[in-house]
Amino acid sequence: MQHRFEYMIEIRKVGLLCMTMLFVCLSAFSQIDTVRIRVIGLTCSSCSKSVEEKLIKVSFVKSVNMNLNRNEATILVDFSKKVNWNVLARAVYDAGFSVGSFFVPSCKSAAYKMNQLTCDDNYFFVGDAAMAALDKPYYTLVGKYFMDKKSYREWQQKFLLQGYTDPAAVAYYYYY
Repeated sequence: MQHRFEYMIEIRKVGLLCMTMLFVCLSAFSQIDTVRIRVIGLTCSSCSKSVEEKLIKVSFVKSVNMNLNRNEATILVDFSKKVNWNVLARAVYDAGFSVGSFFVPSCKSAAYKMNQLTCDDNYFFVGDAAMAALDKPYYTLVGKYFMDKKSYREWQQKFLLQGYTDPAAVAYYYYY
């Protein structure tokens, strides 16, 4: 009977150790989230490889998965580090391609801080007010690195008419 009791205590210790390790892993993992970039101009695997090589060099990028069929890069971002979406978009441009659209996790899905700020301090909604209430998993960013020049010029005009500041001049990001 004594032997069985000692065995049960050991099992509980192992279980407690496993739960502690799981908690530590989950808390570290909670700082990592997915960002998607639609890349314009990808035509071959060499193109994908060059974009991937540029993106993986960015300090807050954990991994990159290129999808040539969808012309998309899916990136795991470590939010425990300083994050700058312009740097990520610039890496795509430095590889010789442009960004078609840029999707980042929404504030409703993000349970972490970005650059020591809450999600709402990093993002500012622009566009149709009815769309702001939708619980979307991703935000589509507005900016000269996140969209084609024509679309960006249209947004710039909207910014000026509505009294917003140009995205290049503010610390937060506009999304719609």
